[in-house]
Amino acid sequence: MIVESIENENVASGNAQVGQQIGVQNVESVFHDATIYTVSEEDTAERKHDVALAYLTGGLPRRAEELFGELVFNGHQSTDRIYFYVLAVLSERSFGDLTAELGRRIRDVGKLCASLPEDEWSRAHRVVRGLVELVRRAVDDQSFEVVSAFGELSADRQDEISRHLSMLLTGVLDQRLDAERKRKVSTERLSRNREDRARKFFEPEPAKPARYRIRVSTADSDRRRPLFIGGTVTVLSFAGLFFGPLDLPFWGGLVLLVVGGVVTIRYGIEYTGHVLHVASRRDAARPAGEPFEPSQVDKLIERCFHDSRPPDADDWPGYAAGHRWYLRRRFNDWLRYDQNYGQSVKRLKWVFDWHARRAARQWPGFQPEPAAPSGSRNRQVAGYLVIAAGLGLLGIALRWQVVPIAMGGWSALPAVIELFAARKAARLLAADAEALFEQEMAEYERWRDELSDRPDDIDMARWLALDKAYIKAEALRRGDIAERDLVSYVVLNQQAPGARRGTVPHGPPRYEAYLVTVILLTRHGVRESRVYLNFTTGEVKNEAWNVFGYDRIASASLRVKERRVKNPGEPERKVRNRQFRLRLLDGVEIFAISDRPDGENDTEVDDEAELKQLAAATSGMDAALPILEAVAHKGRDWIEFENDRRTMWSRNWSD
Repeated sequence: MIVESIENENVASGNAQVGQQIGVQNVESVFHDATIYTVSEEDTAERKHDVALAYLTGGLPRRAEELFGELVFNGHQSTDRIYFYVLAVLSERSFGDLTAELGRRIRDVGKLCASLPEDEWSRAHRVVRGLVELVRRAVDDQSFEVVSAFGELSADRQDEISRHLSMLLTGVLDQRLDAERKRKVSTERLSRNREDRARKFFEPEPAKPARYRIRVSTADSDRRRPLFIGGTVTVLSFAGLFFGPLDLPFWGGLVLLVVGGVVTIRYGIEYTGHVLHVASRRDAARPAGEPFEPSQVDKLIERCFHDSRPPDADDWPGYAAGHRWYLRRRFNDWLRYDQNYGQSVKRLKWVFDWHARRAARQWPGFQPEPAAPSGSRNRQVAGYLVIAAGLGLLGIALRWQVVPIAMGGWSALPAVIELFAARKAARLLAADAEALFEQEMAEYERWRDELSDRPDDIDMARWLALDKAYIKAEALRRGDIAERDLVSYVVLNQQAPGARRGTVPHGPPRYEAYLVTVILLTRHGVRESRVYLNFTTGEVKNEAWNVFGYDRIASASLRVKERRVKNPGEPERKVRNRQFRLRLLDGVEIFAISDRPDGENDTEVDDEAELKQLAAATSGMDAALPILEAVAHKGRDWIEFENDRRTMWSRNWSD
């Protein structure tokens, strides 16, 4: 019995979360400078083979078909290239998409393969041809010799065949192949240390840090004039002290005056240098006026500190404010005139993350400021008292020069102290900068080492293909649908809200998380299931599903919308949205899937249309639309229509 309309959605409880609740996402796309999909006419056959295989494994079979076909039909035949060419032709195609011309090409390369020495590739090629023949003849419950041959292939060949023939192999044949496979999809999709490695694909290549020396905060008034005038008066008056009787009060006062001056200057520089050092550090972590529009640096720093917030840290924004403002001031100044600003900001994400984690480790205590040198302030005060005593003794010695010395010293002494204290503070800040730079360099090297095993685009494509196979199998299991009842199916995947994106040149976009929709077209009706896939861990959750009859489907449509957007400080650009919709007769929209493959302006793809085509090739939309359009148009009669198409296809492909 088919229930007309059922909806079931998992609801999180406790500390669980449904999907992702992301406020501001500032690193939406990461561009990797790789050459796995780059090929030119001048390249060797081996290079073209490698790129074609990368396209096939990366989920772009039409491009692989073109390159392998060029090699095979232009004198560069080999059993492995013929095998991969046939896989590329069959991949992501249902029997209705396989024309007589494609059948002729497969037969032609089959003859070429038969003329070459037998090896692993030729045996795999025979298995592929045998499976296509079984599908063509609609053989059902018989014992298949080709299934046994499939079981004798290596695990890698089995995985390739199962993946690329998935649109053709359904029913009992698919079940038997699964029973013969050496590896299980449910475990293989988490292989190759996926949970630790997949997340690194969405991390940008780190930029090397640079030393940043905070400017010394000094008094606003100009101290050079008091220093010059007061110093001149003091020196001249001091010389005049020696005109007169050189008695004991004179020598006592002179010694006290000199010693007091030295002590005052020595410890005054030490103490004032510390004060300027602390003041400069505070100024660097103090807001200098909010900009009208936060920069990308500002947004990314806020995001990193938001993600690093310790549990139950209610005052985290206030606690981390100084750290955030220091980073904002430092890196806004550094990148202000950077011609590749957007990518440079992303490549510095690691240093923002490190500072945020370091601040979180210090929670809940505030980071102490540098301690003042012990006793320096008291010694400075003592020096002033000694100077006063020396001036008193000189007064007793009837030296009238004490008056201009006192007046000149009152003006010059603080200026001298501040002048040398600023230099000391600069040395302390330089030492701080050097110590911080060494720590940042250590983190930079550690992070680069951690990213050394980052997966390539081929790994990402393989994991996604296994995920889709697993999700489809789970949809069948949860719906209690036998493979023999499954007429056809489509799998659609789109970027989950807030998920980051990673791309390589001429490659499709990969996402940190997906919304995956499986539509199972059975003999009795349709089951539509949608899940949230955390790609970095392989976790699948939050299933929502609908079951309905064919007679309730009203329409399936694909619409492309285009609009112009402009961000502050950036040129205007076009954004294209592809929206795929399936509606029922009562107006209920079963699902609406949209992708925006060229919504970023920093993907560094030479042609926007290329990224759009690549996204379409891996999202499943292009394969789903013809099938669902036929279902919407013919209703339940679609099954008979599908059988007629299979018969026509079998006749066209016959020898």
